[in-house]
Amino acid sequence: MKRALGFGSAAMAISWSGAAVAQSAPLEIETSAEAVTVATLTGDTEQGTDNERILYEFSLDARAEKVLENGLQIGGRLTVRAQRDHPERPGFAGDFGVTPAPRGAYSGLSAGGPVNETDARAQLETAYVEFDGGYGELRVGRDRGAAARLFEGAPSVLSHAGIANAYLDPMGVKAIRTNHDLTGPSTKITYASPRILGLRAAASFSPDADVPGLDRDIARLDEGLEVKNAAEVALNLSRRLRSAGMRFESAIAWSSAEVESPSPGVAGRVETFSAGANFEFDSFEFGGSWLTSDNGFEGASTYNAWEIGAETSFGETAVSLNYGEAEDELAGIDSEGFSVAARRRLMDGLDLAVSYQDEILSFGPNQSGGTGVVVEITLSGDFFELNGN
Repeated sequence: MKRALGFGSAAMAISWSGAAVAQSAPLEIETSAEAVTVATLTGDTEQGTDNERILYEFSLDARAEKVLENGLQIGGRLTVRAQRDHPERPGFAGDFGVTPAPRGAYSGLSAGGPVNETDARAQLETAYVEFDGGYGELRVGRDRGAAARLFEGAPSVLSHAGIANAYLDPMGVKAIRTNHDLTGPSTKITYASPRILGLRAAASFSPDADVPGLDRDIARLDEGLEVKNAAEVALNLSRRLRSAGMRFESAIAWSSAEVESPSPGVAGRVETFSAGANFEFDSFEFGGSWLTSDNGFEGASTYNAWEIGAETSFGETAVSLNYGEAEDELAGIDSEGFSVAARRRLMDGLDLAVSYQDEILSFGPNQSGGTGVVVEITLSGDFFELNGN
């Protein structure tokens, strides 16, 4: 890792020294903010389901970019997010039993307990420098890994509270995660190749892959579980088939990391595979994604998840239909979810989405979840831009 960081530091030094002779290149800075509120109106819910009526997230994003005369692009990004998610499901992780039990190194789910509730949180989620040139792109800092960056899957008009890969979980039952986020916002080094004939490859390395994040946070509920030295490799193919009037995008990814845990049966390493595709036509889009992980434990411990979905528009209203399932053998959990949702822009920077969701999470003879209406309100906009030397 010292060698990798040394390479990144050397690239930074060379690039910035080149900037001294390229002062005519403009410096561009853009900042934006987004506020998302999720409200739920539950209908028929299972006994014991703890529904949170109001959840929210606020994010502030800043990007800087400078292009040198030799064509090298130097950039950076900072993202701060604040969030109130379901108090029993911080960063997707969760406990669904009453006695201590192993926790999946990928899923973060456990048959253990009791549940430790978490309040609203704020965190620096992204902070990296980037060098992008003819030989590809190099990033160093806090960022998503290669597998999550190149992910492709089902479309959805819901940005935060969909049935899969959700940021906010009103009923605390969302267990479908296919976006292959093993390392969260941990510090890493990532290389992505140029796109050649529609194909792009990426690889990343994270020394400490269990850094707490708003969307992945296994360490908060299990301090004894450690995920280290994570390597990720991903391929993404994007092609436009003009004769068919279609754009096709697909991705496959693999990740592996060392796992340490005081729980019995730990395998010492976690491996995860994923694949996804999306097909986009003029007025219709559909896709799906699949993921499997051994969760870092021996025996029956596999986590499997998949989702399919489609989206179309009726005038200025976009409508999506999604279905997915997940199974965590280590935690003894089965989950399924269905959603039909509509989204419309009310005015510049203000979007409203309304969905009907039916979600069930089964843990042995027990069930949580139910049906209800989820409303997602998104307010976003740019508030500062700078373009100068």
